[in-house]
Amino acid sequence: MLAYLEGIVKDRAHGDMIVVVGSESQGWVGYQVKTPDHPRYEVYIPGQRAEVYLYTNVREDALDLYGFLSPSEKNLFTTFLSVSGVGPRMALGLLSHTDEANLIEMILTEDKAGLTAISGVGKKTAERMILELKDPVKKKMDAGLFKGKVLSGASTKGATDAKGASIDRTSKLFIEAYLALQGLGYKDLQAKEMIETALKKQAHLSKVEDVIKTALQGNF
Repeated sequence: MLAYLEGIVKDRAHGDMIVVVGSESQGWVGYQVKTPDHPRYEVYIPGQRAEVYLYTNVREDALDLYGFLSPSEKNLFTTFLSVSGVGPRMALGLLSHTDEANLIEMILTEDKAGLTAISGVGKKTAERMILELKDPVKKKMDAGLFKGKVLSGASTKGATDAKGASIDRTSKLFIEAYLALQGLGYKDLQAKEMIETALKKQAHLSKVEDVIKTALQGNF
């Protein structure tokens, strides 16, 4: 089974993209990958290198590749598949609607209204998701397999900022800045450390672009 892919994004539209692997001398092979159709996946830019964590779905007449930004999003996707009546298409739709942190919050807080607002998710499916996933999701969170793992750490709390407050690695500000730095070519741990350094220096930062600017300035 294919579990990871690194190559050049050849084309991307509406959540589908083609990633090519190879060289001019040996030739190229293109893989069609389905990803969540969400703005956070805009870091996959045609012409640039990309790392994709894959889930391979084997059917009788086809082999489908589903790609994710991080091991934890892939883990959440496969966790959704454990629910009766939830297939790859619906699981992908969940991650297309919102991000990992929000989906986990909906499950842990038993937010049926939030889940049923997602296209394709009915009342009974939402109830099954909450019933079947609440405990497993909580255990995986405690084990660092979800939110904290997105940013390569077992804890969702990082260092403290300039005001002494704990830096939340699962906040929207942190995650969006992290993904933007990854899109610029920075690796997981380096991107995380750059953001933490920026917030340690200037705790008042509230805009993603300001965090990125400060992080980049501190890296030169």
